[in-house]
Amino acid sequence: MTPRLFIVIPCYNEQEVLPISAPMFLDKLNSLAAAGKISSDSRVLFVNDGSKDNTWSIIQELAKADEHYIGISQSRNRGHQNALLAGLTEAAKHADVIVSMDADLQDDINAVDA
Repeated sequence: MTPRLFIVIPCYNEQEVLPISAPMFLDKLNSLAAAGKISSDSRVLFVNDGSKDNTWSIIQELAKADEHYIGISQSRNRGHQNALLAGLTEAAKHADVIVSMDADLQDDINAVDA
């Protein structure tokens, strides 16, 4: 049985980068699933950390467009680490493997393969 992967992405005012990075996260999931390394029901979990821009509405639109995108939203900004913790806590309920990355892809997305 292939593991279910969740990529957890804390987001604060990321409206500029999400349209660029979200498809890259989805491509990564799809390529790993196609290679048989992860389950096809793996997910990208965005955690909105009380953004003041359109981040949450972008996350909602992504989730409507593709079931692999899901999101949770905090009522106010609680800080990166708390947003990450919220995402990890939620992902732990559903995933076998969890990876966290920043929305701006400052981390190497190909490291997820390992």
